[in-house]
Amino acid sequence: MKVAVALGVVGLLLAGCDPTPGPAPLASASPTPAANLGLTQAGDLRTHLDLILGEQVMIVAKETVAAVNHSDEYAAYTALLTVNAADLTQLMRRAFGNTTATKISEAWGTQNSDLIDYAIGVVTHDDARSKTAMTNLTTKFVPQFSQLLSDASHLPLDPVTQLESQQVLEDKAFIDDYFANKVPAFYADLHRAYTQSSRLGDALAVEVASRFPDKYPGDPSSHAVLVRVQANLMLQEHSYLTTMATSAAIAGRTAEKNVAQSMLSDRADAVSALFASSTGALSAPLVAQWTNEHSALFTYAAGDARANPDLTQKFVNEFASLA
Repeated sequence: MKVAVALGVVGLLLAGCDPTPGPAPLASASPTPAANLGLTQAGDLRTHLDLILGEQVMIVAKETVAAVNHSDEYAAYTALLTVNAADLTQLMRRAFGNTTATKISEAWGTQNSDLIDYAIGVVTHDDARSKTAMTNLTTKFVPQFSQLLSDASHLPLDPVTQLESQQVLEDKAFIDDYFANKVPAFYADLHRAYTQSSRLGDALAVEVASRFPDKYPGDPSSHAVLVRVQANLMLQEHSYLTTMATSAAIAGRTAEKNVAQSMLSDRADAVSALFASSTGALSAPLVAQWTNEHSALFTYAAGDARANPDLTQKFVNEFASLA
């Protein structure tokens, strides 16, 4: 998984999550750390699945931005969607076997193609192309993919279909927003779509872990796993928002940069609050460190290399000291 920041803090966060108490050790014995209920294979499944689904949303968003702005980055994001799909296929293969994983992979690839076609149709004013792509998503992909997941996992078909239908609508919303230059709405709807993606991941991971406890031991619904999932999703979103904000700054899209920076600050506040509530620390020092990092990032994006030590040394050391 591509969570690029604060891995040490995540480790600390997980270590502080309600471990199962054991019998008190003898006074002369060294204490043995309790098992971390978040670090289980069931927890791995839920975390990785949510990250993959959320990352796909972010890649589609960045690809949309590249398409509208005619950026050379567009092809790279298309390739990254393929990598993301391969990660999902690998996870599904372990859960359901090769045959089912292949079918899921094919359906997922079709979705990616239709989302790309929809965005291209919107950007090029090709109404027929965008309409066909959206029709394919709603009338072909959603029922096919939902049926595959329901059959494989034993989740009820109707809720899965509702989740996927809503996901398509959320994805469509942020694509339409960016094309219409509704930048605040774009970032708000992107966050909504990103959050929506984990609803399916959570339901699927819990059901799979329940069906295959030997393969995925642990409780995927435990508080420790929930905190782990939330932390990873927040950090991944923060990472992608950072690239979007700095990209806008470098390209001179100042209005977009300001909106993205505001969203970045909101996400930093949220992840700081999560860390604080899970470790007993204060959130204010964490927020201050994120603020310093953001300032250095935008200074560096503006071409001032003097910010490099602030990012690679000062921020890392001071943030780690809070752990």
